[in-house]
Amino acid sequence: MGETLDSALKARLRAVLDDGRVTEAELRKLFEDGQACALILGGQLEREEERLAQLAAEPDSEFAEMAEALRRVGELRPDIAELQDLLAALGTRAREFRASWVSSAAGVR
Repeated sequence: MGETLDSALKARLRAVLDDGRVTEAELRKLFEDGQACALILGGQLEREEERLAQLAAEPDSEFAEMAEALRRVGELRPDIAELQDLLAALGTRAREFRASWVSSAAGVR
């Protein structure tokens, strides 16, 4: 099974959070990429939830279709939650990075 967009992004986020060696520009880019991915996943989740609701409303819906939509919803929710947790941690890291940069810049004067 190939690596998905969100799994590759999550791996990059974990690497930055574990290592800590990153520039402000890299932090900003990674955060923007993470937000974009979260929007994409959120759209996919919304689409699958709508599909599931439509299938549930149709009396002659295929059980396999409903099961597939339910499986996708069950996969997307924890993916989104994990990505949001990683982005929150990255936001904390970015604030710490900026604070250390400002304090070191203030000491240079």
